[in-house]
Amino acid sequence: MQQKEIGNYGESLAGKILEQKGYVILDRNFRTRYGEVDLVAKEGEVLVFVEVKARRSMNYGSGAEAVTRVKQQRLIRTALHYMFRRGWQNRPCRFDLLELNLDQEGKLLSYQLLQNAFVPERGKNC
Repeated sequence: MQQKEIGNYGESLAGKILEQKGYVILDRNFRTRYGEVDLVAKEGEVLVFVEVKARRSMNYGSGAEAVTRVKQQRLIRTALHYMFRRGWQNRPCRFDLLELNLDQEGKLLSYQLLQNAFVPERGKNC
């Protein structure tokens, strides 16, 4: 499996996992000039922006380590754009991270869902 295929497969798998947990998937791969959010979902009344990190090894670190401060800022800007576009500026939201650990063939070994993986800086509503 190529890196792009792993990413696409991971996002598809992540959607299924989240739906099993009661999330409703609203959008996939929402892109703006600021960046991309892998999955946009709703859990109850909360809008959830989900970053998916699929790994076949830990050679490049964990998924959480890959979500740097710069990446977080891009996700926040993209999320704010999404909310503005939908007229949902006042909805509660959060940022989750779903780490998928796969074997070399792409079979899911384990996963970890980190709710509220990071919080926007003070003064930035989300």
